[in-house]
Amino acid sequence: MSLYNLVQFESTGNDWIIYKHPATEVNTKSKLIVTTGQIAILVHNGKIESIKGEGSYTLDTELLPFVKSIIKTVYGRNNPYPIEIYYLNKRVKLDLLWGTSDPINILDPVYKIQLRIRARGQIGIKLSDYQYFLQTLVGTLIKGSYVTFSVLQDYFRGAINQRIKKVISTYMINNQITYFEIDAHLDEIQKLFQDAITEELEKFGFDVLNLSIESINVPDEDLEKLNDILHKKAEYEQLGDSAYRTTRGYDVLEEGAKNNNSAGAFVGVGLGLDVAKNISAGGGIIPNRQSDIYRCPSCGSVISKDAKFCPECGKKIILTCPKCHNAVNPGQKFCPECGEPLNK
Repeated sequence: MSLYNLVQFESTGNDWIIYKHPATEVNTKSKLIVTTGQIAILVHNGKIESIKGEGSYTLDTELLPFVKSIIKTVYGRNNPYPIEIYYLNKRVKLDLLWGTSDPINILDPVYKIQLRIRARGQIGIKLSDYQYFLQTLVGTLIKGSYVTFSVLQDYFRGAINQRIKKVISTYMINNQITYFEIDAHLDEIQKLFQDAITEELEKFGFDVLNLSIESINVPDEDLEKLNDILHKKAEYEQLGDSAYRTTRGYDVLEEGAKNNNSAGAFVGVGLGLDVAKNISAGGGIIPNRQSDIYRCPSCGSVISKDAKFCPECGKKIILTCPKCHNAVNPGQKFCPECGEPLNK
C-alpha cells in the first residue's frame, strides 16, 4: 500500500473516460487536486464517499466522514486510511465512430431482391451520471488504470449495430421504400436511430449530444443488380408491353445465334413472346409481320428465318410458290421467279 500526500491526475489527452489513481492510502494531511474537465470520486469499502469537481481539497474528516470513526479507534489524526480515488473525464467526446460490423440482409420492398446494406457514422457523447457509470461499468471495463473511449466504443458496438439494423430494415419495410430512396429519408432514419441509441446509452450514464449517418451503402454487385432492374423497368415503360417483349426477343435471338443456333435458346424465346403462328397452306412458314419470328409448321418451335431444317423435329423448312411452285426461303416476301406475293 502507498501513502500519497498529493493526489492528482495530469491527463495528456482526451481519449480517456476514467482513470484509477494508484493511491490506496491517504491521511488528513493529504491533498486532492481536480483540474479542468475532471471529476474525482472517492470510494471506501465499495461505497462512494465524495464526488468532487474542479478545485483543491484537503482529505480531512469533512471530505471523508468515515475517517472520524477511524480516528477514534487509532487515536491519531495522521494515520493512513484505505481509499480508492477515480478521475472521470467530463469533457464532450464528439468524434466516436460507429459502423455495422456485418451487412444487414434486407429484401428490397420494391424490387424484391436481397440486399446487403452497410452503414457508418459518428456519435457525440458526454458522461453525465458519474456515480451510476462508476457503479455499473467500471468493474467490467477497467483493465489496469485506464478506461478509454475506444474501449467504450467496442463495448457499445453490439448495441449500436443491433439498433441501426432494426431501424433501417423496419423503416424500409414499413414505408415500402427501395434502397435508391434511402438518401431522401436519411434525416428521418437518423432521428429514429438517435432516439434508439440515446435510450441505450442513458442506461449507463451518458447523454447523446449528436449522431450522424455518413453513409448507407451496398456492395457493388448488389448495386449492379438493382441498376439492371431499373434499366429494364425504364425500357418497359418507354416501349410498352408489346414492343418491349419483341425487343427482348431480338436480344435473345441474337444471343442464341452466337451459341450455334441452339434450339433451346429459340424455344425459350417463343415461350416468352406472344407471336402468331402464321402457317401457310402448303405447309411452309409465313412470317409474323410484326416481329419476323418464325415457327416450325410441324412442332411449333421457334426457328431462325434462314433455317432449312427445324432444329427441334428435323422437318425440312422450304416454301413453295403457290403459282409457279418454285422453291423459296422463309424470309422472302415475293417469289423470285414469278413475283407472286408469298404473304397473302
